[in-house]
Amino acid sequence: MMKRLLTSCVAISAIAIMGPKAANAASFVIDDTSPSETITFSVGQFDTGVGFVLDGTQLLAPSLGNASRTVSEGTAIAPIVHSFTGQFLTGGALVSPTSGVIAFLEAGGGVSDVLTFNYTGGGGSPGGPFGVATLTGTFVSDIAGTLPPSLVPPGATFVSEATGFTFNNTNITAAAFSDPAAVPGPIVGAGLPGLLAACGALLALARRRHHLVA
Repeated sequence: MMKRLLTSCVAISAIAIMGPKAANAASFVIDDTSPSETITFSVGQFDTGVGFVLDGTQLLAPSLGNASRTVSEGTAIAPIVHSFTGQFLTGGALVSPTSGVIAFLEAGGGVSDVLTFNYTGGGGSPGGPFGVATLTGTFVSDIAGTLPPSLVPPGATFVSEATGFTFNNTNITAAAFSDPAAVPGPIVGAGLPGLLAACGALLALARRRHHLVA
């Protein structure tokens, strides 16, 4: 009896191990919020094909690992257009939108960053066999002022640079964060303490004038 129970347990365990496995979720973040005029690309779980390639160099080999790279924005007269390609397994069809051209608007007008993205492939089923999706795109940022009109493709969708833009899809989370315009700091001496100090100075001046006249 015990032997048959043990055999049954081993068989059930083997079935569980060989059972359906869900596709992993890739992740991709573009961070352009640093004041040092750099952009950080962070990726994770691009688990098939080329993995993830940034500017023609592999950033992550096909795996469930994570990687990041910080790159320059370029120069004021020659901003760098960074290109990327990543491949990941999917457990279903891609969803709309599968592509886009996003221009990040500065508070005072002008465009600070432009993101393009395009998803292809996909498909498969949640328990396998899986499909393969490919994400390609570009990202370019300004260093001084705004990007020249030649770098803003026609038909771009404009969004505020103060908020992140997400472009998730099947089995992937993706987002880009621009560099929001600097918020003016508080005026030195402003507020109630500054007002009291100013009143005290005026009162002292009035008393001094009164003594001089007397």
